[in-house]
Amino acid sequence: MEKRIFGSTDGIRGRVGEAPLRPKILANLGRQIAKKAYAQKVLMGRDTRESGMWMADYLQEGLEAEGATVENFGVLPTPAVQAIIQNSGEYDAGVMLTASHNPATDNGIKVFGADGDKITDEQELAIEEAYFADKVVDDEDAPDEVRFVPELRESSLKFYEQLVAEKIGDKGFDGQKIVLDAASGAGHVFSKKVFEEFELDVEQIDPEPTGKNINEGYGALYPEKLAEETREQGLIGVALDGDADRIVLADEEGRIWDGDRIVILIAEYLKSLGKLPEDTVVLTEYSNLATINYLEDEGIHVAKVVNGDRAVAQKCRELGGILGGELAGHIIYLPWLRGSDGTFMALMIMRIVQESGKRLADLWADYENLPSRQWGLFVKEKKPVEEIPGYSEAVREAGERFAGKGRVFVRYSGTENKIRILVEGEDDALVDEIGEGLAGIIKKEIGA
Repeated sequence: MEKRIFGSTDGIRGRVGEAPLRPKILANLGRQIAKKAYAQKVLMGRDTRESGMWMADYLQEGLEAEGATVENFGVLPTPAVQAIIQNSGEYDAGVMLTASHNPATDNGIKVFGADGDKITDEQELAIEEAYFADKVVDDEDAPDEVRFVPELRESSLKFYEQLVAEKIGDKGFDGQKIVLDAASGAGHVFSKKVFEEFELDVEQIDPEPTGKNINEGYGALYPEKLAEETREQGLIGVALDGDADRIVLADEEGRIWDGDRIVILIAEYLKSLGKLPEDTVVLTEYSNLATINYLEDEGIHVAKVVNGDRAVAQKCRELGGILGGELAGHIIYLPWLRGSDGTFMALMIMRIVQESGKRLADLWADYENLPSRQWGLFVKEKKPVEEIPGYSEAVREAGERFAGKGRVFVRYSGTENKIRILVEGEDDALVDEIGEGLAGIIKKEIGA
């Protein structure tokens, strides 16, 4: 069955005030989550969107209607919710209100089981089936104005810090200065305090959260300001997204480290210690071909999945591996968490840099990405691409023209009516020509 509310990678996501992010629908979803995800003691967190406050109230109403006990921890990164559930033994479920890297006009719901992992596809489908069977009449409007309150439960911060220390050691960083851009999101206060607990001197450049400015020109999607600061000051910079599960770095020379380069850094470190099982990492189809070639040349095998940190984690477990990631900055390190955690990864990377005795910039992998471009197109239907007239022939011709030195990858978005086209190759002009040709076919046949 195809999901109708839950996306393929990251829970429920949509525009605030539109179904399913409306009051009575949220209350109904809370009821179904309690029943179908066996959620009776629930940890709830949210990012810094003002809509998260009233959404939490309605979702909690539904959960409690089915007998669940809800502890609302306020503003908290998604991975902190997961880490607390996974390690405390006190909760059988978690709910996080976030739309991750999306703007404040969007929000969403991520649901976790007792192990801190996202609930299964089967559970998501069961929640949807029960939700649609109830046929809720949604005649209540979302609140027009909400006063944003960025509360944080200190006990959650201390518990998280203790867990991190157990994994990377409690030795601090002796006042080393870093630059932080937390996207005015869940990590704005939380991650800064964690870094300071480990004796980092933090210069923060993202604005104070207002409830409306999350991901607004700052964070992992917009690391240019961070890179400018790190270049000027000769510092390491850390960029997170709205719920702090992504990480992008900027080094002392102002170069931006995406998820591919971060995985390379950690993989080479673990391999040098003999702690990279099967010398294998998991990446997605969006990783640059040059990254894969570099890793293979270093004796590190790359297994690929289509997309999503959830798929990366599943593949790691299937192969007995522990490390993987997405180009966008979701990094999976299974000895820590079943999901990605930007705050933890920043501290792990700082420890790697500390142990190396070098600058982060000196650890930059020596390769250049192949020219790569992506096209994102809205579509009126998600028709199998091989059934789109002219598409398969165009891809075959592209393969012939690339002569083994390029590729085309196309997939539909899991959260939007959108198709994404990725084209990579050695020749910029050829990449553009092939991509524009494929985009033209998509627009003509199924474009919205």
